[in-house]
Amino acid sequence: MARKKTKLAYIANDAARRITLRKRRHGLLKKVYELSVLCNVPACAIIYSPQETEPEVWPSTGEAAELLNRFNATEGLGKENNMMNQEKFLLKQIEKLRGQVSRIMADNDDLAGEILLLQCMVGRSVCDLGTDELGLVGRAVGRRIEAVESRILMLRSNEVETQTLPLLLPAPAMDEAAEARILMLRSSEVETQALPLLLPAPAMNEAAEARILMLRSSEVETQALPPLLPAPALDEAMQDRILMLRSSEVETQALPLLLPAPAMEETVVGGVDGWTDGVFGWDDGLFSGCSNLFQPDLGV
Repeated sequence: MARKKTKLAYIANDAARRITLRKRRHGLLKKVYELSVLCNVPACAIIYSPQETEPEVWPSTGEAAELLNRFNATEGLGKENNMMNQEKFLLKQIEKLRGQVSRIMADNDDLAGEILLLQCMVGRSVCDLGTDELGLVGRAVGRRIEAVESRILMLRSNEVETQTLPLLLPAPAMDEAAEARILMLRSSEVETQALPLLLPAPAMNEAAEARILMLRSSEVETQALPPLLPAPALDEAMQDRILMLRSSEVETQALPLLLPAPAMEETVVGGVDGWTDGVFGWDDGLFSGCSNLFQPDLGV
């Protein structure tokens, strides 16, 4: 159970006051003894009581007198700074209370000035105020002006600090359709960035482009035709020759197209014509050989 806090005031009841004196005196002497033993310092206590003719002295009268004589013999240690008698103690308390009263009176004057200022703002005439009241109102107005000036200075300092910072403007408001359109464009931009870069082919003149288109169309037509000769009708030498030609054709198709410069157009066209003539001549020989194989032997 928590101990009840004791009120520090004079005890009017005689019996209670005597009991409190006896208990507190015993506790005080015990504390002085503990201090002298724990810290190894000389100490003494002298307690007077209105109910007793002789004061109670600890540890003894002789030791207390010796300690007091030693204390009185010391000089220049500032021993009188914290020493005071009853008169000095009362004067110090009076000075402290006067300071408190002056502060309270100043606060009351400030409140009275604020009240009079508000009344004048509501509609009370300033001519009805006395000299003291006008002084209170003037001080209240001065405090208001000082508060406004300090507020203006603070705002100006904050404005200077904000001007040094970069201005961050919010983004303009957009509807849902605009946001969806922006997201779609961003996603398509990411996809196009992920695709490999397709470099355009080198520039060619019209004659070279027409020649290349004609050769490609003829190549597609020849590839689309079915083979006319069956495999069993050819001998081994002919089959090896056909396989070699097909493999060389595949290798040439796998190679990248190297377009010559425009100045070499006639040479390239002549080379391509010679190659096509050779291929078509080989096809004529092949067809003639195959027709001889399939002709009936009339002599037999």
